[in-house]
Amino acid sequence: MEAVIYFPNFEYPASEVSMYICILKDFTLMLKNGDIVKFTPDNEDTFKAWLDDNGIKNIRNESDWVVK
Repeated sequence: MEAVIYFPNFEYPASEVSMYICILKDFTLMLKNGDIVKFTPDNEDTFKAWLDDNGIKNIRNESDWVVK
């Protein structure tokens, strides 16, 4: 099954997003051009699933980052 290119109310296609992190309901996304954008979807689970389905890297899952 092919992933949907655009998510409702999010102005960028999946192909322009390189990675993301979600804190509470707010997503911070890095675009492939280096810009950082913030987005708060109506349904965070659906938006996260869209990102994951499009192969966008979730840096929250990276094993080598540390919070102190």
